[in-house]
Amino acid sequence: MKRIGLLNSFSYESDELKNALRHISDIEGYEIETIEDFEFQETVSGAIWGLINLCDVLVAFVNKENESLYYQIGLAHGARKPVIIVTDREYSLPPEIRGQRILSTSQRSLFDNNFIFQLKEAIEDATRKSSGYLGPRSEPKQYSISKDFRPTRNFRDLFTAEGPRRGRLFEQWFAEIAAGIEGWEVIESDTRNRRDRGFDLVIWNSQEDSELAVLGNPIAVEIKAIGSMNSSMLHQFLHMSKKSGIKGLILATTGLNDKRTRNLLNRLRAEEGINAIALDRDDLINVRNPKDLLFLVKSKVRELLYGQEF
Repeated sequence: MKRIGLLNSFSYESDELKNALRHISDIEGYEIETIEDFEFQETVSGAIWGLINLCDVLVAFVNKENESLYYQIGLAHGARKPVIIVTDREYSLPPEIRGQRILSTSQRSLFDNNFIFQLKEAIEDATRKSSGYLGPRSEPKQYSISKDFRPTRNFRDLFTAEGPRRGRLFEQWFAEIAAGIEGWEVIESDTRNRRDRGFDLVIWNSQEDSELAVLGNPIAVEIKAIGSMNSSMLHQFLHMSKKSGIKGLILATTGLNDKRTRNLLNRLRAEEGINAIALDRDDLINVRNPKDLLFLVKSKVRELLYGQEF
């Protein structure tokens, strides 16, 4: 029998989460444990440590009002126990937390059928793995790039084309380079139905990497061969991501993103709760192979998380 522990913060949301877990346990046969079950312990910290050691999976509701839970999550990670984090505002979480498994409740209640399904799937997935923590001791970070990889064109070649053709070549170039990264499956949109389509590309990442996990799965990619992305365009892409349930977005352009564009993107990211990174001409001109693109994406994710360039 799986034992699911709730890292309790004595909040209304935690009580609701406890009820949601008990609803799942009635169906799946889980045993739900809380620190209240360790009532004979002299200290709360002793009860928390006992809960962590006893359970197979830990669940925690985290927001700005219960930051003490970060310590409890750290203890669980140290004990190599998987932690499922539930929050109503993912973008406000510390960077070290945002690369872990997170379920958002920003658009639904804890008793929403979709959330209940996601919570059950997260528990099942966590128990299938040896550890739910994608920390430095457990993630391989060994992306092998084929030595025989030869792109059909380089980024500079795109600027010999004009208009829509440059856009098509840009999309093909990005898809080819991205597909060369081990563990990445690149799916292109249907070019026959451009008026009613999703994003230009979607990347499914099967590699376990705590930094790339910030972008979720799948990762949406929007590619524009234009000077820069304006306010309306950025808001549209981030809102479309949120509506589609996409956690992360890569915005790529052959133009330059000036300081005003970067500040605007930062504001819209916080408003929409989407982890979006922007790649422009000066970033992409140095990308010659899949390894370069992977390094660029991970550098931009670190910049997103920590607020400085790497």
